Amino acid sequence: MTYIRETCGCCDCEKHCGALDIVFILDSSESVGLTNFTLEKYFVINTINRLGSMASDPTSSTGTRVGVVQYSHNGTFEAIRLDDANINSMSTFKAAVKNLQWIAGGTFTPTALKFAYDNLIRDSKRARAQVSVIVVTDGRFDPRDDDTRLRYLCDDPKVVVNAIGVGDMFDKRHDSETLASIACNDKNRITEMKRYTDLVAENFIEKMETVLCPGEIILSFICISLTCFCRSKEYVAPCVGRPVDLVFLLDGSERLGMDNFQHVLEFVQKVADRLAMAKSKNDQMRSRLALIEFGKENENRVAFNLTHNREVVAAGITALPYLDSSSVVGAAITYSIDHILGKGRGRKTRRGAEISFAFITDGITDTRSLDEAVSAMRREQIISTVIATGSDIDNDVLKRLAMNDQEAIFKGEKLSDMLQPSLFERFIQWVC
Repeated sequence: MTYIRETCGCCDCEKHCGALDIVFILDSSESVGLTNFTLEKYFVINTINRLGSMASDPTSSTGTRVGVVQYSHNGTFEAIRLDDANINSMSTFKAAVKNLQWIAGGTFTPTALKFAYDNLIRDSKRARAQVSVIVVTDGRFDPRDDDTRLRYLCDDPKVVVNAIGVGDMFDKRHDSETLASIACNDKNRITEMKRYTDLVAENFIEKMETVLCPGEIILSFICISLTCFCRSKEYVAPCVGRPVDLVFLLDGSERLGMDNFQHVLEFVQKVADRLAMAKSKNDQMRSRLALIEFGKENENRVAFNLTHNREVVAAGITALPYLDSSSVVGAAITYSIDHILGKGRGRKTRRGAEISFAFITDGITDTRSLDEAVSAMRREQIISTVIATGSDIDNDVLKRLAMNDQEAIFKGEKLSDMLQPSLFERFIQWVC
């Protein structure tokens, strides 16, 4: 596909995959959480974006049709049907997916699989269409459900099932045995992930594109326009396709030093310049940033609250003083949740936005209330990233801040390394 896009030049191209019926089955239970359910929806949209146009007539024997089932406890299943006459274009499909609301109940995965087959697949299959099912779940389900239904889709040889298991908002690992049953014991059809953001990573979307539309069933590629214009800078900028609210928490202790303090400010400014920022305060896509510097307990300086305005970002960075103090990270986390994210009616994040905290610290800090603060991050469904430099660091604290995800810890010899293209671009890809 990359070769074809390069052949089309700066034009985009449209992929024609033949007759495909694709059904996504999405876990919408309470343990998934609103932010992660939103990421599931963007995974569906971004994947289908890569497969070209949809069948304009759902009853046609050719073209791609897509269905979605979201499930929670028994009786709450909702579906976008393969043969829905109103779903006749990419735009109508995207609108239907975005309108799905998080159910936030129990988890009846086996029954959801049966529901998907009985209501979306069995009676609407097309004779020549390949049927692919993608199940996204944390792998656990209510013990009251009938576990014999986990293999319900395996009884039809024309249905190929892919199971994606993701650690849920309480950081529980997915149940591998459950995933194996869902995927009909085909290990090649099982994908295990630590976090829901991995669903929307570019390399995984490319993998799903190949899984759903392998080379042998591609009918054609068509350059959409012969007189096209190259994509705008914003189109190719990171964090365009979903809302991301990113908060930097800077350890302003005396250990940082003025030179490193300046490197951090330059880094944050560079991130703001690199990301596609929201177009307005009501924009439900793209990025917003906030920056807080913390020192001793109750010593917190907010450079700027969550904003899409680059001028506000630049002014806040310029005006932020170096605290040159001690460090209490737990109190800073609590302050950020209460005042930058907000509570109740004073909530300042966007509905469904992915909330990320990026810590810039060496981990040498007072750990009072740290465990309570990390638990609060989990409850708020915050995705954590840690930037640490130098050899004199506290790896245990860094790991706790990263919620035990070693891959979320970025290390360098010095803070200026984060300005280098290799580390900087890796950070951008990580948060987006």
